[in-house]
Amino acid sequence: MSATDNAGKHRSDSPADVQAQDCLECRFIGTAAFSGTGAYALYQSRRAAPGSPFGKRVTAVLGVALLCAGAGRWFN
Repeated sequence: MSATDNAGKHRSDSPADVQAQDCLECRFIGTAAFSGTGAYALYQSRRAAPGSPFGKRVTAVLGVALLCAGAGRWFN
């Protein structure tokens, strides 16, 4: 089987070339999971929570990263 059809146009059936589209429910669940985990991480990094200041900073950065991943999951 050739990679071109009779009209000379490039045709590819490989899975890497096919762009997957997620259903709305999958995007919603993924966004909620990332955002919920990020919000919880930010909640755990608050000043009154037990732990070292360095650990709280790391948790806060992780929380922000997860919230950004949630936004990226929704708009991608």
